[in-house]
Amino acid sequence: MTTLELTKITIKGGRLGEAGNYPILFFPLITPKKKITIAETEGLYLGYGYQKHGLPYTTQGDYDHTEEPREFDAYILENDYLKATFLPSLGGRLWSLYDKKKGRDLLGVNTVFRPCNIAMRNAWFSGGVEWNCGAPGHHPLSSDKMYGAEYISEDGSPALRLYAFERCRDITYQMDFFLPHDSDTLFSRVRLVNANERVTPIYWWSTIAVDQEEGCRVVVPATEAYVNHGWGASIFKTQLPMRDGFDTTYATNHTDANDDFYKIPDDKRKFEACIYKDGYGLIHSSTRLLKGRKMFVWGMGEGGQNWQKQLTNEEGKPYLEIQAGLRYTQQESMPFAPCSVLEWVEAYTAIEIDPEAVHGDWDDARRNVENWIDEKLPESVLDEMLEKRKVDSLKEVEYSYKGYPWGTLDNELRAAIGQKQMSTNLCFGELEEEQMVWYNFLKTGKLDEPDPSKVPVSYMVQEEWFTLLKKAVRGADKDNWYAWYNMGLCYYAREDFYLAVEALEKSVALCPSTWGYHALACSLFSLGECEDAAVALTQAVKMNNSDMNLAKESLKLCGHFKQYEAADVIYEALTEECQQDHYVMGYHAAALAYIGRAAECKEILEQDGGLYIMDIREGDETITNGYIRAVQELAKLEGKEIAAEDVKVPQKIDFRLFNKK
Repeated sequence: MTTLELTKITIKGGRLGEAGNYPILFFPLITPKKKITIAETEGLYLGYGYQKHGLPYTTQGDYDHTEEPREFDAYILENDYLKATFLPSLGGRLWSLYDKKKGRDLLGVNTVFRPCNIAMRNAWFSGGVEWNCGAPGHHPLSSDKMYGAEYISEDGSPALRLYAFERCRDITYQMDFFLPHDSDTLFSRVRLVNANERVTPIYWWSTIAVDQEEGCRVVVPATEAYVNHGWGASIFKTQLPMRDGFDTTYATNHTDANDDFYKIPDDKRKFEACIYKDGYGLIHSSTRLLKGRKMFVWGMGEGGQNWQKQLTNEEGKPYLEIQAGLRYTQQESMPFAPCSVLEWVEAYTAIEIDPEAVHGDWDDARRNVENWIDEKLPESVLDEMLEKRKVDSLKEVEYSYKGYPWGTLDNELRAAIGQKQMSTNLCFGELEEEQMVWYNFLKTGKLDEPDPSKVPVSYMVQEEWFTLLKKAVRGADKDNWYAWYNMGLCYYAREDFYLAVEALEKSVALCPSTWGYHALACSLFSLGECEDAAVALTQAVKMNNSDMNLAKESLKLCGHFKQYEAADVIYEALTEECQQDHYVMGYHAAALAYIGRAAECKEILEQDGGLYIMDIREGDETITNGYIRAVQELAKLEGKEIAAEDVKVPQKIDFRLFNKK
């Protein structure tokens, strides 16, 4: 019989602290714009839905890489065949899917919980299955809590619901998980609801970690793939399985980090499998709305291997990802129609097949796997489940694990402005402090004006709140620094940076604040007015020089926009605790390489065999390039020239993923 319980499990790992105090205004996702060699109609949505910020969320940068035993809340859904473990405090991550008959885990399960700087809000950890919803990137709740609820499904077995209100897109998403009594397959029925009276871009990728072993092959019913190489430097279409003389369907054949997005024909069912040498593995299938499939590898180069080590410990295994999404690639979102719903079913099951049927000719391999899944789990079963489980998906169920009640506030907003509420089956509970400031604004028309030395409790950039703010600053809040600050954030979220600057300058003129200067600096950077931006950023830091997240972001911004002198000034203004943080030290050192202090840069970055920076950003080579610059500058003093590719970078700071020695 299937059972479901909310319990606690112990995982060795690092501490994850409270969210930061500042909104995420600079999130440098790299959009594909350099070299695209695919048909015009195929690239229709490339770049659609991308955003350069994480508003209205704040960062999650407070963590460490200790390895203490830590308790995590967990839902365990189990029958005689499978044991599925979900972590509601960490985005509902499916941490483990254990095959009880074979004694093997179908997923790549990390030996530790080790956050790294990869998600939209910074903290991300590898392993299991992550559900990415909203805007492109690892989603805002990837390392944060969401609601959990338990109920009895129509077939009499217990079911788990995980859900949240997603604030980048102002939508709700829910996942109902089923493990029928006699089933060796875990099912997920996903429901996204756009209650807005406007089209919104929507992004979804189920990101599945599996162990990376020599000889494991990823099999999909496709003969073509879109390749995203070099963080969006190029996107091109290629034939499967061979490219540049190697078989791309074997993960360990890749030198560089790589995304292969498989173009499954519209008339083919949608599945993807990772199968090992012995013919065992995981196969993931879905109804056809979830059309995209992907393989991601870190690559076998030094930078990729460093990332594999960064994300786990000495006991951990390398992993790769197989993924499923709404569009063909992760460089796209799709238009989500107003007042509408998107629904699909996913299935996770073990595959056992003759190894010779998989590890040979590509056409034979994909045909054999397709025949296997058609016999094991016909597509019609998933289609029927999508329809038959609709009643279950609309059940009103009390939560047993509490997330954030933004959905309650959104329902209050829609009731006040006469819009329809579309997720009435989801219970979000009572409003809390973060929501009450906006609820009071909704009821009174005046936004509370906090002490500028205090941390704002929350931020809001949703279209309906923006409309109310525009009315308020023309009346009751015309002299309210906080209202103008939030106006600036709203303009910033829409990339209307000139109006953002005007609103933020109004805010700091009414009442100087570190929050206002920080947002003003980001707006000016976005306009290319980098020197003025650096001045505003320096002012923000001087008003709050002990905030670690602000210190890190400020030095990162100075490095990105080549404001190296300002980086040094900001570093000197920080508290000693901030100055001693390795991230801060690393970015400061990189800046020194460009202002005639190469020897200091090199000394800092080489200490202890290489400065260990646990929260270096994925894809950010600022510190590595600073070290290379320092070595080159020191060589010039000796009358020598050294090419960048000939500089030996300390391993601890070398996270380059593409075509590097």
